[in-house]
Amino acid sequence: MIFGLFPIPQRRGLEEKRLNFAQQTQEENVMKVVRLAAAIGLQSVLVASVWAASHGDHTGQGHGHNAAMQKMSGTIQNMPLADNVAVNNCWLRLLPGSAPSAGYFLLQNNRPDNIVVVGAAADAFDDVMVHQTRHENGLSRMAMVSEVVVGAGQKLEFKPGGYHLMLEKPNRQVQVGDMVGVSIALKSGEKVAAKCEVKPAATVTPAAHMSH
Repeated sequence: MIFGLFPIPQRRGLEEKRLNFAQQTQEENVMKVVRLAAAIGLQSVLVASVWAASHGDHTGQGHGHNAAMQKMSGTIQNMPLADNVAVNNCWLRLLPGSAPSAGYFLLQNNRPDNIVVVGAAADAFDDVMVHQTRHENGLSRMAMVSEVVVGAGQKLEFKPGGYHLMLEKPNRQVQVGDMVGVSIALKSGEKVAAKCEVKPAATVTPAAHMSH
């Protein structure tokens, strides 16, 4: 052993301890967010905050992912408008820092056939995904979904605790009170367009009379 240096096994042990400490600290930070959100009764804010704390954003996925999402967004924006399908009461919850924003709305299918939602885009965000919150064993987990079916003549509410949009990578400054254009892509190759009002993070349900 050279004087002043730890032997290799001991150095490895120290490195493992540092990694374990860093992981433990991250988990403790996540739990702090959980306890804080639970204390103020904001379940949907809790879910989004925990997701952001445990997963971060998608910047680590590289330029390929960004280019693919921007191409998808451009494709959706160029789709023709769908007849007899409407998006009502659309609003976005703006979360602080790098946490992703969330989008909610009521999707009404007035067609005699089913419609299938396969994606979404927004004029103020480069990365928009359709997510679903699932409740398992007392925990809320979010996952991206590729298709959401709405039956003929039926409606489906995208709401906190269920289906919703996850919006990331804003391409301009987004503030409470802004109106953001959102397009919902259908499997038929059409889109449903709506204007969505940006609401504060503490919003649970917007005014019932709001409609855009």
